[in-house]
Amino acid sequence: MEAERKTTAVGYVRVATTGTGQDRAQVERHKDTIIEYCRNSRITLTHMIIDTGGREGRGRALDLLVMGRASLLVVSCLAHLSRQSDELAQMIAHYFTPPAGVTELITVAERLDTRTPQGRMAVDVLCCIARFESEGAYHA
Repeated sequence: MEAERKTTAVGYVRVATTGTGQDRAQVERHKDTIIEYCRNSRITLTHMIIDTGGREGRGRALDLLVMGRASLLVVSCLAHLSRQSDELAQMIAHYFTPPAGVTELITVAERLDTRTPQGRMAVDVLCCIARFESEGAYHA
């Protein structure tokens, strides 16, 4: 009988620094969301990368995935990866979609999981929207 393959993940949390003292509570809330999701989904969380203010840790999280230290990136919200649609689309295309993609993505708030057909379709739609915006086809 073949042993069950363990799914491993890197958690990534990013919060803006507000200077109001609420930053720590936000970090803890997002961490708890990721930890609970992984526990309920039987995913082993191998690393938790936290950014406050910038996104320096995002590169470290992605590097861990490229190095094979985990097979999933789990974020509580898609906006933690990027708030710019073109940057997000490039990241998704490079890391999370075949044939170039090296890993999978789960966003808890949006219920997006690129391991599923619905999740792959959702990232395809996001990439199409970003391309549409970047080509100047959208004028508000």
